[in-house]
Amino acid sequence: MANPSRRGSSGEPVRNSMQGGNYTPWTNTHFVLPYGLRLQQTKNAGDTSVTIPSGITFVYAIAVGGGGGGAGGSGGGAGGIAWGWTLANSTCVVGAGGTSGNNGGYTRYGNIIAGGGASSSAPILGGGGGNFQISGATANGSTNYYGIPGGSVSNTITNNVGMTGGSGSGAAAGLSIVQTPGTATTGGAGGSGISGGAGGSISNSATINLIGGAGGSGLAGGGGGRAISNTGDRTGGAGGNGINILTGAATTGGAGTTGTNTNGAGGGGGGIAGNGSAASGTTGGAGGLGGGGGGTGTTNGVGGAGILYLFY
Repeated sequence: MANPSRRGSSGEPVRNSMQGGNYTPWTNTHFVLPYGLRLQQTKNAGDTSVTIPSGITFVYAIAVGGGGGGAGGSGGGAGGIAWGWTLANSTCVVGAGGTSGNNGGYTRYGNIIAGGGASSSAPILGGGGGNFQISGATANGSTNYYGIPGGSVSNTITNNVGMTGGSGSGAAAGLSIVQTPGTATTGGAGGSGISGGAGGSISNSATINLIGGAGGSGLAGGGGGRAISNTGDRTGGAGGNGINILTGAATTGGAGTTGTNTNGAGGGGGGIAGNGSAASGTTGGAGGLGGGGGGTGTTNGVGGAGILYLFY
């Protein structure tokens, strides 16, 4: 007699022969999911209602906030990511990606909450660090849902080289550097963590080639910073890479652009469900679906929209 259960026994990897088309790939169940759960619903930005079959009491959720939009200096930080069991609920909030200079929206289902990625304001719950300038005191990634603090970076410069944002759950942004003139050539890279921090910008009036800071990598990547104000080549920083939570495959950050005597724009960070877009001309790339941070440029890239996965 066939086993009528749709869920594998405890500790058993889910196989392709399982009934139905949506299943947790067994090669990746150890990542954030218990064995045997099935992906039942995917909610996108703007969705507010959830229909749960009768008899389902608990739901396992993965929530991803929207990525921060690119800002005047650094890119946008990656959206926060949280997961775990919660009581079944009929409502949800799924955050949109942040537009120019704006934080991404938060995502919530039950007691699983993921903040949006930071842009020009201070980072928020779980998101990667945003637009921090050299004049700021300290660039801190936020504390995530599980209480793990993000990294931090001082506002100092060592040997005229951009500092890198610290690693952590909500990793800090790389430092944006302004020198008139000076020898710094690269903006600070965003810290890597669960949610990657934004890459910092570089501005220098010397006749040298400049490269914007790369976005930090993580489950979702931060946006790349831009290169401005010199008379050589200006190359925007690449967006940080992410990881597709459902398959374990990498999602890639978009490349920055290079211009001679023209501002170079940063690429968008990879999200948990899509690649970041490459920058185009002086326009920053968009963050990938599932929390990728937007790249920065003369026109800033939008952050990737949040997403909500429900398993039972």
